[in-house]
Amino acid sequence: MIMSEDNGQERIGVYVCHCGTNISHTVDVKEVAEYAGKLPGVVIVREYKYMCSDPGQDMIKQDIAENNLTRVVVSSCSPLMHEETFRNTCEDAGLNRFLFQMSNIREQCSWVHMDRAEATAKAKRLVSAAVRRVSFHKSMEQREAPVNRNTLVVGAGIAGIEAALKIAESGKKVYLVEKESSIGGHMAKFDKTFPTLDCAACILTPKMVQVGQHPNIELMTYSEVEELSGYVGNFTAKIRRKARFVDEDKCTGCSQCIERCPVRFRPVDTQKSVAEDVLDPELQAVIDQSADMHSHERGPLVTVLQDINIEFGYIPPPSLKYVSMKLGVPLADVYHVATFYTAFSLAPRGEHIIKICMGTACHVRGSARVLDAMEERLGIKAGGTTDDLKFTLETVNCLGACAMGPVLLADGEYKTVAPVEVNSLIDSMLEQPVGAKV
Repeated sequence: MIMSEDNGQERIGVYVCHCGTNISHTVDVKEVAEYAGKLPGVVIVREYKYMCSDPGQDMIKQDIAENNLTRVVVSSCSPLMHEETFRNTCEDAGLNRFLFQMSNIREQCSWVHMDRAEATAKAKRLVSAAVRRVSFHKSMEQREAPVNRNTLVVGAGIAGIEAALKIAESGKKVYLVEKESSIGGHMAKFDKTFPTLDCAACILTPKMVQVGQHPNIELMTYSEVEELSGYVGNFTAKIRRKARFVDEDKCTGCSQCIERCPVRFRPVDTQKSVAEDVLDPELQAVIDQSADMHSHERGPLVTVLQDINIEFGYIPPPSLKYVSMKLGVPLADVYHVATFYTAFSLAPRGEHIIKICMGTACHVRGSARVLDAMEERLGIKAGGTTDDLKFTLETVNCLGACAMGPVLLADGEYKTVAPVEVNSLIDSMLEQPVGAKV
């Protein structure tokens, strides 16, 4: 036992643990205890092999009673493990449980140092800080308060979706708020996920469906948190839901309401606009013919764009504005559809289209090496087209032929090709007329 004179303020007891050899192997525990005995307010210091043991706790209780301790510091392991243990010990001895402070000289000191002198010096500083801090502690009482078990999750990306599902499955009500009109976040824009390169949509889509159908989750899309007040267990949130302009109970997401939307656009002189953009006459004729042919249909936009894509092999960007004016559809919607479907392209594509599967089954069987060989032979990267417009090289997440992996699609034909066979495939495709099987 090491004693120092009472400073007339607090009577602090310091207990330094050996933790077997976890601490004492690296830290000179006796030296740390001697140092602690000289700190202001410390009236008793003890070192013991296992402070968390019953004898160790009994030692603290006895000292509190016999030495009238008003504060207690234990220097041992992480508070995560035994802070509650020592708080209960103080409380059992009649000392307020919050007049206790713990310093971590194991995880933060002995376990991360090899030099005994440096570790001991650091342990002294940690003990000194704990003694200084505990002198400012105030007695507090624990009270039970009603807690609102409902949970607010802000952001419906993959992390928010996963959190909402886990909490909802535990039986709690979850409010999932997303500022965008759809959930999924950035993951919905990815082709594949790291490190397995699995299809991102294959992982995300089932979880999106679960969120929408789970009875304990209230999904609030196109909404934002405006205010948040209160404290843990009793928060109050103010959510602003943006205008939908549709009856959500009746909406099926078919998008046909766009055609009947009461928005009025400024009349446009189609011929004048076309002349200013110098639209190719052949392209304009294809659009006119397709629009007239499908004018009786609901939502002919996709069909018209498909006709352009088939006729020219891609959708020339100048045609988007003319399609917008011809069908009376906002240009933004035309652009959205033209860029959404992978079958459409706004850039010229090659006569021959090669699609290499990069799904998990094909990836582990060497599709990346096939892609490297293909890029080297054609002189382009995936997503590119050769300068002579002979070949377009693309990658896809899955071709639905995992047993054939590594598999690719050459002008619509499934093929299993090794890297050394790439040159033979390209040569055979060059010898064949467009559209012929290779």
